[in-house]
Amino acid sequence: MGARQVGGPARWLFLGGAATLAVSGAWAVWAVRRDGMQPQDVAGVLGLPLGVLGLLVGAAISLSALRLQRASDGLAVALDRLAGSVEDVEVAERTHMLGTGAHLIDLHVDVSPRGGGTAPRGRQRLSDIARWYCDAPDRLVVTGSPGAGKTVLAVHLVVRLLEARADGSPVPVRLSIRDLTPAGRRRWWGLRRARGGFEQWLVSSLVKAYDVDGVAAVELVARRLVIPVLDGLDEMDTEGDSERAEQALSELNGYQGLGGSAPLVLTCREERYAELGVRQAWLREATVLRLAGVDADQAGAYVELRSDGRPSPMDTVADVMRGSAAGPVAGLLSSPFYLGLAFAVYGGSPHGLRPLTDFRTEDELREYLLARCVPTATAAANAAVRQARVSVAGAGTVWSRQREYQAGAVHRWLRGMSEPEGGIASVGDVVGRRGTLALSVVTGLVMVASVLLVVPDALAEHFPETWWEHRDGVETSWFVAGLGALSSGVGWMGALCGREPLRPAERARQRPARVGERMVGAARKACRTGYKALLPSAAATLGGSFAYGDWFGNVPGWGWYVLGLAGGVAIPVAFALDEDFVAHTDRRELEGCALAPALGCCLGLVVARVDSLTASFVGGSAVVGIGFLLRRAGVARGYSLVGGVITCAYALDPSPLGPEGRFPAGLLVGFGAAYVLGCFLLGSDRAEHTRDLAQRGGQRIVWLLPLGSFVLAMLAGLAAVIQLGFAGVVFVALAFATLRLIGPLIYALLTLTAHLLGRTPLTPDTFLAWAYHAGLLRIVGGAYQFRHSELQEWLDRNPVPPANR
Repeated sequence: MGARQVGGPARWLFLGGAATLAVSGAWAVWAVRRDGMQPQDVAGVLGLPLGVLGLLVGAAISLSALRLQRASDGLAVALDRLAGSVEDVEVAERTHMLGTGAHLIDLHVDVSPRGGGTAPRGRQRLSDIARWYCDAPDRLVVTGSPGAGKTVLAVHLVVRLLEARADGSPVPVRLSIRDLTPAGRRRWWGLRRARGGFEQWLVSSLVKAYDVDGVAAVELVARRLVIPVLDGLDEMDTEGDSERAEQALSELNGYQGLGGSAPLVLTCREERYAELGVRQAWLREATVLRLAGVDADQAGAYVELRSDGRPSPMDTVADVMRGSAAGPVAGLLSSPFYLGLAFAVYGGSPHGLRPLTDFRTEDELREYLLARCVPTATAAANAAVRQARVSVAGAGTVWSRQREYQAGAVHRWLRGMSEPEGGIASVGDVVGRRGTLALSVVTGLVMVASVLLVVPDALAEHFPETWWEHRDGVETSWFVAGLGALSSGVGWMGALCGREPLRPAERARQRPARVGERMVGAARKACRTGYKALLPSAAATLGGSFAYGDWFGNVPGWGWYVLGLAGGVAIPVAFALDEDFVAHTDRRELEGCALAPALGCCLGLVVARVDSLTASFVGGSAVVGIGFLLRRAGVARGYSLVGGVITCAYALDPSPLGPEGRFPAGLLVGFGAAYVLGCFLLGSDRAEHTRDLAQRGGQRIVWLLPLGSFVLAMLAGLAAVIQLGFAGVVFVALAFATLRLIGPLIYALLTLTAHLLGRTPLTPDTFLAWAYHAGLLRIVGGAYQFRHSELQEWLDRNPVPPANR
């Protein structure tokens, strides 16, 4: 056994034993050569290190075995938890799609097995597909026309796989493949390295959608303990383009296991998959399923099951479909989605509705049914809510925690919260990036100003009077605090517009968390937020107080330079890795990263040579104007403009960049180094890979992060005293804590703004959970989507509810 075969503490025990043996052996040889021992003592001296080595090696082996056992147990626990989370979502999803009782239409399916495959060929029933696939999961491609039931089949397969799953077996996970970032190759210092890719996306999806631990997610994917069920290949590209879908298929073909191609399920519209096949892009070694439409007999059986044998206005649908085989009813209701929608619309009270035989075209019938989709679902959901309130059994259902809504409001809110890709937009996107930025900045400035006008005066009396000073004046401290508020506003805008709001809450699941569990979770979240906000501020204040010790004046200039250099690199890097933004998205913006600092330097040099106030104002306006033009032309992003502002400010008042410049010079050099690193590592095609590597590295030193953050905050406060004074450090620390704590306030104001604009309710999470249970939305990969793309398209075409037109 070598040291490489042992990891963690065991490795150190092994190496320590080897070092002990070497030192003891050397000492024994030295003692024997000096004739300082009797022969019987030599054996004891040489036996002692060997015995110590044996004990250490045994302890190392035991620790390694214990570590492997714990890792194996932890992986099994993570796998079982994942299976439970998936079951909670998918069982509820099947109920919403198929109705109470899960009345699955046993559609005809045309099966085309892969070469050498064992799947039976020819026309089969959907129930047969589920049976033989659960016995031996393999690769499936589910095709069909829009609304043919591809997603329903995917959900059904997931539920059946979970029912047949044994302990330690793979877990099916349904995700939306349109979110996949395709893999690529990038050049880095002469080497070609992979970035992105299907497996990395699968890992991140498990972490985001199901709260799987990052290390466990990597192991689950690497050991092929996850069966990806990927929905919506046809939604990856716009019409006429197939680049992303082709790259996704290439990635999936490379997803291999020990026995060959790893099992997965992929859904795609039939026409789209045929177009990809013409381009020589398809899923290799996969059995292709083509879902046929609903025939008259299947439609009649479905209606009978849904109505429980009681008379229903839909009882004649089978006869209508047989009598008008080429008519609009047979054509549209052959889609399971529209058959279920027609039953929901006509299955209740048929008064005031047009008979199915009155429609001349499929489009006319489609528009009629879609126009009544939201009102019908709203009426049924409200009835379920009222029933749950008066029923003893209903108290334990999801409807007991819901409220009633008006159909017109539901129509407006769903339309306002939709995004082009078919999902639900975040509150920031609903309001708009500019509105979100303005609200975040204004809220930050108001809250910071309110705190700084009151709290510093109350704190001043608790410190010695000689400490309380603003080295460069109180205006500089206010300026730094305001600049922090502006930067924080930009960060909050990016977070709120990129946030998945609207990720399904626990109330949307089959087994929601109890009140006590929610309270504990809220308390933990509040403690984490307070810890991240107050501890760094307290540490910075403590570090600033150290400046009044006798040793402070004895620190050499190069020490302050190194401190500034470390801070100039650490602060931007910490921000970049914590926020989801990129430095550039294409070649033009990459060129802008080099152009903006050069222009900023030139403008700074020109303005520095003119002493008049008018010229300075004109120069500053020129800087803003050029930056705006570069931004509008698509050459520069905010990232590069920040670099231009920094170089312009330096050119206005140049100073030495070496150690003689002390802390300011080190800070400036550190910012420059961080800017260059960001240009290399935070491009749109590298940012996710860079953050992933940083997170993996952080997991190894996670136990050092609290101590490291505290020490860095103290050093930052100590260094800031040089420029701002102790009172300035307190100002900045209070501003930082305020900006970290106002996140819920900004989100609440943003939600209120969206509600006043008529685009969202006051409680979006509660409404989305209601819409999910009402059958208007579905959950894919931990995020909400519209139940059907045609429903979203109809809402986009009809901004005003039909009842109000």
